[in-house]
Amino acid sequence: MVHRELLLGDLAEEDYLRLVKMALEPKDRLVLQAGCQHDWPCSGKPATIFHDRGKIFTSERARQVLVDRLGIITEQAPPYCPSAKGTVEALFRWMTQRFERRLPNTSFGVHDAHKAAEAGGRTLEELERYFYRAIVDDYQQSWDGLRRQKRDVLWEEAVRQIGVPQYLGAPDDLKLLLMKAQNRKVRGHAYHVHDRSRLSFQGNWYVCPGLLNRLAEREFEIYYDRRDISVIYLFVDGSYVGEAYCPAFMGQRISEWEAKVMRRSDAAQAKATAAASADVRAQIQGEIEAAKKQRRRLIREQEKARQFDRQREEIHPSSVLATLKTLAPPERESLRLPKATPDEARASSAQLLPIRYREKEVDR
Repeated sequence: MVHRELLLGDLAEEDYLRLVKMALEPKDRLVLQAGCQHDWPCSGKPATIFHDRGKIFTSERARQVLVDRLGIITEQAPPYCPSAKGTVEALFRWMTQRFERRLPNTSFGVHDAHKAAEAGGRTLEELERYFYRAIVDDYQQSWDGLRRQKRDVLWEEAVRQIGVPQYLGAPDDLKLLLMKAQNRKVRGHAYHVHDRSRLSFQGNWYVCPGLLNRLAEREFEIYYDRRDISVIYLFVDGSYVGEAYCPAFMGQRISEWEAKVMRRSDAAQAKATAAASADVRAQIQGEIEAAKKQRRRLIREQEKARQFDRQREEIHPSSVLATLKTLAPPERESLRLPKATPDEARASSAQLLPIRYREKEVDR
């Protein structure tokens, strides 16, 4: 067994390529972390990958990574023929009978989700550690009755006889090789730098000071991992030139699916706030119109009252007008202060100080 992986859901493209990556790398770190008693020498670059007709195995990304970049031949198994994958089917049976059902506090046979969760009572890290120990210390050390030898010894003998090619590149280069590449094939719609300082990708802005301004007016490819799109890697003519970061994510790990959910949530909230602000604007405009009507009506009433006041002399005789004037209430005092007038008595008693001129003091 070259490598195995535990997942919480269905197998995705990223999980498949992660299996390929960990098959190419040595497993000394995994053995040390899991606390295994034996080594796991199975690692190397496979010449052929035999798979079924699943979408993740036949996708464009899998073909691009395995065939074009790593030079691995992929071969599809015939449909409805499990005997063609006898070794894999036997391994699945071992996992079910020798590992899954023999775990302590196993939930095998429990069909209630809540009771199964209580029966399990372990994290994915713990289950993964037990799984690696079962592979290295149990499966690899078990006796193969058909070949009459232990499985780890069979691997070492095969390596001595025919050899296994190893990946000799840097680990960081291997990470870039397994990433998804995206480039717009339509002419005139390829990825370009906007304003010589930023790049738009999947609805987010990415920046890289000193790099994007040099890539202006040039076409390039974007490599990224869907599990974390906070960073994208830029390639020009197949050569790695640098990376760009999304400031909106503030250094957090955001997957492609989480980013889509965030955009939908932001769009829904923006729509709700726009509707609320539109209601407020409509209310303000209605109040303004009502205030205009009220002000116009008040102005008309005041002008009409002033007109009647001016026509009062034409209505009543002069004697009656004099009597009405005496009955009118006194005029209100104005709130303004009276004009200031100097008090001559107080002004004459003030002592005037002599003024000394600076020019005269300097002459002295």
